[in-house]
Amino acid sequence: MDDIFSYGILLIPFLTFFLLIAVAVLFIYGQHRAISVIYLPSRKLNTSDVWFQLIPVFNFYWSFVVVNRLSASFAEEFDRLQITRRELYPTRAAGIASILLYFVSLIPVKEIKTLAGAGWFVCFIVYWIQIQKCRKLILDNQDNDLLDVEKEYLLNKHN
Repeated sequence: MDDIFSYGILLIPFLTFFLLIAVAVLFIYGQHRAISVIYLPSRKLNTSDVWFQLIPVFNFYWSFVVVNRLSASFAEEFDRLQITRRELYPTRAAGIASILLYFVSLIPVKEIKTLAGAGWFVCFIVYWIQIQKCRKLILDNQDNDLLDVEKEYLLNKHN
């Protein structure tokens, strides 16, 4: 019975690791999908570039790059589609806060680690939701880049 219990204890770190990798892949896939709906000239980042975040240690730097370029791409696309926005660079604040809180959570002081870890989790979820909302907003307003004359022509053509 003790052998079964000790093997079960050994599985917990492996299962946790694979769960974290699965969440990271789903998150990065969400970023990939968000970039793919942005008009090519408005993109500040290639769709495949987000996957560099899976490279250990390099991801500490590249996460900042992705947050900044993705928010700049959203801003330019919102301008192109004439979508009003509350922030100059959508998603940037939550993204930067998420990364910074993650770094703070690496400090080996229990209280700081706990508070920063909880803050990171909240900011990470907020950032993920903001990315998906921006993606949906872009998809819902894809036809806004047409001039009024073009819209009128297309409407008359279908009638």
